[in-house]
Amino acid sequence: MNQTNQHSRRPPLKSGPVIFQSEDNLLEEDKRKKDMTLSELNHVFRLYLTKKGLQMEDISILGLFSVIFNDPRFSRWHELSKSDQSNALTRLVVMPEVYDELILKIGATAGDAQIIKSVVKDAYQNAIDSFSHAAYVQRKYDNRFPGFKVVLFLDQIQHKLVLTLVDNGFGKKIIKPKKSHTGQDYGDDFVSRITDWLIRRYVEKEGPIEREISYTGGQGMAMKKLRIELGLNIDLHFLATGAIFELKLKNFF
Repeated sequence: MNQTNQHSRRPPLKSGPVIFQSEDNLLEEDKRKKDMTLSELNHVFRLYLTKKGLQMEDISILGLFSVIFNDPRFSRWHELSKSDQSNALTRLVVMPEVYDELILKIGATAGDAQIIKSVVKDAYQNAIDSFSHAAYVQRKYDNRFPGFKVVLFLDQIQHKLVLTLVDNGFGKKIIKPKKSHTGQDYGDDFVSRITDWLIRRYVEKEGPIEREISYTGGQGMAMKKLRIELGLNIDLHFLATGAIFELKLKNFF
């Protein structure tokens, strides 16, 4: 098959469905925020390509879609209590049916719809934690919404099929408090503090934890599970204005 013609039929980065988490009928200001979010996600993806030594001409996009969390609470996240943040995040992790349809379509193209759906679930929950952190610390979402973009592409240079999830969260490693079996953060008693220290000392790097911010919890461990238990070739790239979850699937020739 002629690769030039094959490449020309691939969707461009700016195309693809966009899922809104609340109402589809956006005010004019919300439409500007939506456009800003989509532009930022595309910019983060291009930064990722640059980091990998690639250009848009070096890849063929096989499928993509975007999710935008147009919840007005994110613009005043720093004013919300941790419990209010937690309640909001709990609703955000439940995706609409159209998300399932889109991610299963991406997964089918990648070769294993159920595995892709499961893996991306951990990736977007990790992104949601980044949104919470960025909204609280940076107050980032005054002029944009939190969002992520799923892109499945062929790396024509390395001959790899790659799935990425791009988010416009904090853009660096976030150390999060571990959750107990009840879903609550470990407390300040001696056993909880020594458990938290042991996990951070031997599993994750030391670092400050922003305990007044709500997180979905456990996503660092979920990423390690993907590597160790499933043996998947995944990586996280932290960029200036966001982050990329990367899953290298297989050689394609």
